[in-house]
Amino acid sequence: MNALIVGCGKVGLELARTLVNDGHDVSVIDRNEKALSLAAEAVDIMPVPGNGADINVLRDAGLETADIFIAVSPSDELNLLACLIAASAREDLKTIARVRDPLYSKETKFLKSKLGISRIINPEMAAAAEIFKLLQFPALSRIDTFAEGRASIFTMHVDAMHNIDGKSLQEIGSETDYNILVCAVERNGEVTIPSGSFVLNAGDDISVVASTSEMKNFLKHLGLRSDAARSCLITGGGTIAYYLTDMLIRIKRQVRIIEVDAAKCADLSERFPEAEIIHGDGTDKNFLLKQGLKYVDAFVPLTGIDEENIISATYAKNISDAKVITKINRTDLNDVMDQLDLDSAVFPKLICADSIAQYVRAHSMGVGGHVETLYRYLDNRVEILELIANDDPELLDIPLAELGKRLKDNLILACIVREGTFIIPSGKNMIKKGDSVIIVTTHSGISSLHEILA
Repeated sequence: MNALIVGCGKVGLELARTLVNDGHDVSVIDRNEKALSLAAEAVDIMPVPGNGADINVLRDAGLETADIFIAVSPSDELNLLACLIAASAREDLKTIARVRDPLYSKETKFLKSKLGISRIINPEMAAAAEIFKLLQFPALSRIDTFAEGRASIFTMHVDAMHNIDGKSLQEIGSETDYNILVCAVERNGEVTIPSGSFVLNAGDDISVVASTSEMKNFLKHLGLRSDAARSCLITGGGTIAYYLTDMLIRIKRQVRIIEVDAAKCADLSERFPEAEIIHGDGTDKNFLLKQGLKYVDAFVPLTGIDEENIISATYAKNISDAKVITKINRTDLNDVMDQLDLDSAVFPKLICADSIAQYVRAHSMGVGGHVETLYRYLDNRVEILELIANDDPELLDIPLAELGKRLKDNLILACIVREGTFIIPSGKNMIKKGDSVIIVTTHSGISSLHEILA
């Protein structure tokens, strides 16, 4: 596919890298020629200097031959206008706009229908949703959902105190009757898609396919916390804090926000009378202690400065039992975060890039199904995809014991969701037309179920 991107910031660059790695041709438009030059050195793109809302610039960049148009500049208004112009020039063109302002986000349906935009992506709202999910399972470091929430991938750290340390996956399965599957393991920087003989060790990070109820039972079996956080202390009153607070207030959670800007405090107090809004410096350790950091269930630093968020998170981790979730803007800090002993990190820009990449794959589908959901794990070395099974005699109605012999290496069928039923597949199970099939693999670029065959 030919992709045309407006905006060469962190999101635009990350998205361009992802799409190029998936085999697409990518052109990037931005007024900042220096940023374009640096991007072209890092990724195989065609840089196009100019205004992304100028029809002549769009045509020079290849609008007529583009399959998808993506506007991810820092300006919501420019993104919407650019998509409007592109969609007006090419009625058959798929268009995606990044929109962050809560005012616009409330009008998503209107904007899509009236402006002809195929999809609107809100990274701040998506990041808030990610944090919200983690607050429901404080013992986990990451949660991703498939099949409209019927199946999930849960990521956790194996501790020496857990009764799965030193046991093979077969042993764990024989000792319990939980309907779960360990589908990926990271150990000392190496990623493995494990077989039943694989032995877990303390220090491993494991990804587990399960339903929500099964995962709760498994966490209880491990002696880990399985109940949701009931009180949350947030530093920084920006857009993500706005979305997160709205989600938490709706389920009657206690929310306290520390914000250094008095005007933002006043606005948040008016919007969320149920929450406690505190004017102060959320990076001051003594101030955090006075605001009850030692006693809250969760601490979420959401300031606009990554270093402050990391320092606050490290301090909270050392002096409290709170679930700590850290927001990081800079995608190049991903490796650094792996070195730190923190609970969870959320990268809004990576969430945005992955969401758009998922949409692109879904519209470049091959035979036998398409990408419904896509997540990248473990520094992009593992992809977990939800693929919908369509007509394909090479895949359907064949026992998995037989089909498994024909699958690519480093790939497993982790889960099947059929008519709302969650299935961890065995050798006797088969893929049926219409199934949602969850695939875990170290191969990148799979866009159809047929491509899982060797």
